Amino acid sequence: MVEYILVVDDRRYIRRLFAEVLSNAGYESKQVGSGDECLGYALSEYKPSLILLDNNMPDICGLDVLQLLKKDGLAKDIPVIMVSGEEIEEQAKKQGAQDVLMKPFDIYELIHKVRIVFE
Repeated sequence: MVEYILVVDDRRYIRRLFAEVLSNAGYESKQVGSGDECLGYALSEYKPSLILLDNNMPDICGLDVLQLLKKDGLAKDIPVIMVSGEEIEEQAKKQGAQDVLMKPFDIYELIHKVRIVFE
């Protein structure tokens, strides 16, 4: 399996920020701007080791993407950290999210949550 973190956010500058922070911490990442693209990568043979998934996106919300991921035999074991400015922690964890990162976020909190997943 290819080791990388998939960053899913509809805003380009957020994707760039995540990519830079992850790169500085020694992680490889790919960035996509929609839930549909996320599902495409997660269901491919090059599935990610972790998904950072924004909740508020125009095509399909992150919680709906999470639900689809957790129902799929190929993708259900991929850890997902939801990213949101709304209080979704209880619902996200109930649907199978590993953790939730609240916006605005601290870059050190982001790296801490990622490291916990990989421990």
